[in-house]
Amino acid sequence: MRVRIISFGTNWWAMHSRDLDDPYCFRRSAAWFNSAGLRYGRRLRLCWVYPGQIRFNLNSGFQPEHPLRAMGRTFLCSGPNHLGGRTHLLFARLLSGPAPDRYLVTMNNASNGRLSFTSPAWKSAGVQPISVSLRGLRYEAMLLMGRQDWVETDVGRWSISGDDRRLVLLGADAE
Repeated sequence: MRVRIISFGTNWWAMHSRDLDDPYCFRRSAAWFNSAGLRYGRRLRLCWVYPGQIRFNLNSGFQPEHPLRAMGRTFLCSGPNHLGGRTHLLFARLLSGPAPDRYLVTMNNASNGRLSFTSPAWKSAGVQPISVSLRGLRYEAMLLMGRQDWVETDVGRWSISGDDRRLVLLGADAE
C-alpha cells in the first residue's frame, strides 16, 4: 500500500538496538515511532482509546532530525497490523512517483472541531483509526483515509484536498 503523510501525531519516540557497545546503536538499528497524544503544558498524556503507532526504520528514507520533511511524501507501507492490542503501520521505504492509495492524517479538536466518537456516522467506512487519544472534549486522532473518505466534526465534513496535500473542509471555498 502507498501512503502519503499529510500530518503526524504529537507523540514521538525512538528505540535503539540493545547492543550499547556499538557506537552507532542509536542510529544504525534505530526505529522511530509516532502516535496520537495530548499535550498539557509541557506534559504529554497518552490517553489512548485506540492505541496504535506508525514506525520508520533507518532504511525507510525518513530523516529523524527533520520529520516535517516527510509530510507530503509517499511511502510504501505494509498494511496496518494488529499486535498486542495496538495497530501498527510500518513505513518501509520512500517512493517517488506513484499516486498514493491512502493518506495519513491527524486531527484534533483545536484545528478540526469536536468529534463524536460514539456516533456511528463520525467517519466514512474507509477511514481506519491508527491511534486516538481522548480526554474530555480534547482529542487527537491519527487516521488512515482514502481519497474519497471523510470525517464528520461539529464544524462539518473533512476530506483530502484536490491536490492530495492537506485535509480540507468539504464545501469550503478553495484557497
